[in-house]
Amino acid sequence: MERLELQLYDYNEWANGQIFDRLKELPKDVYRKEIQSVFSSISHVLAHVYLSDLGWIEVFSGREMEHALRLQEELKEQTESKGLEEMEAMFLKLSERYRLFFSQLKGSDKALGIQNPNGDLMKTSVFEQVPHVVNHGTYHRGNITAMLRQMGYASVPTDYGLYLYLKQSGAVVE
Repeated sequence: MERLELQLYDYNEWANGQIFDRLKELPKDVYRKEIQSVFSSISHVLAHVYLSDLGWIEVFSGREMEHALRLQEELKEQTESKGLEEMEAMFLKLSERYRLFFSQLKGSDKALGIQNPNGDLMKTSVFEQVPHVVNHGTYHRGNITAMLRQMGYASVPTDYGLYLYLKQSGAVVE
């Protein structure tokens, strides 16, 4: 059995793909439609998730949290302006970066000392933080589901249990 953290990351990629596939089935304007919700549009939710994931891979790769937060702020407007297909391509490219990074760890873990913006130092590791990255994505996929329902559209199931079932049945291939 592979490491749980890596299986969770596989799930995260699959679930993001499910959301992108569903969004591509809907009218084009749904992606940017302004609504009264936690985020003003689905495009803003996906930009937020992408920038957060980008920030974490920067931290995993040895950059300071301050750098990751600054990078997220610098890229926010540009990322929010991306169309659906372009955003999907960015997610896929970022997933490749994560996969390369994980493969270079060769089954070991990497210690991290994260200087939080409040000044405290958190001692952790890459594999301790992978569930955080995945949980963050899951939370915001829930936002997207609620936003789609608010606009009158069904979402798509992205539950971890469904992923495991589909993986076991061979419907999910890595």
